[in-house]
Amino acid sequence: MDLVVYGSFNCPYSLLASRRVDQLVASGTADVEWRAVVHDPGVATSGELVTGALSALFDRELEEIRGLLLGAETFEITRPTIQPNTTSAVAGFSMLRGVDADRLRAGLFDALWVQDLNIGDESVLRELRCPPSSPSDTMDRWRSEWLSFDQVHVPMMVRPDGNVSYGLDTLQQLADLGHRAIT
Repeated sequence: MDLVVYGSFNCPYSLLASRRVDQLVASGTADVEWRAVVHDPGVATSGELVTGALSALFDRELEEIRGLLLGAETFEITRPTIQPNTTSAVAGFSMLRGVDADRLRAGLFDALWVQDLNIGDESVLRELRCPPSSPSDTMDRWRSEWLSFDQVHVPMMVRPDGNVSYGLDTLQQLADLGHRAIT
């Protein structure tokens, strides 16, 4: 089964989707093309401190996600101290395919949500082996396609039959596909 998933590195729900995608790919249940998007292009180039309302929002989202975990799923993440501008990360990610893209996707999520690194910082991106890149045609195409859907949410999944799921529904469908793969 071929799936397309749109996600943002700044989104903890997309992190859970990414981990569920990795399970589907590892089990051979699905081939997944992850299309990273800059969910909030208004974030300052240097990033924004996660305080006040943004801090409270992330805390609520992380708590909700912990309630969505199934079986052996773990979610050992914390609220980052900086919400990064992900334009450079998405641009570099858009240059890769296959296993290289999967490794970088997982590395970017881990760097932000587990290691509390600013993935908008060029030195962090170099450490993660993210190709240096300016916005690419691929990145622009992904964003245009994402914005053309009825709703603009992350994560978002497009199934082979063209059906689209958004947000929590995407997380549930990925979990259902993973559950079917192990039973």
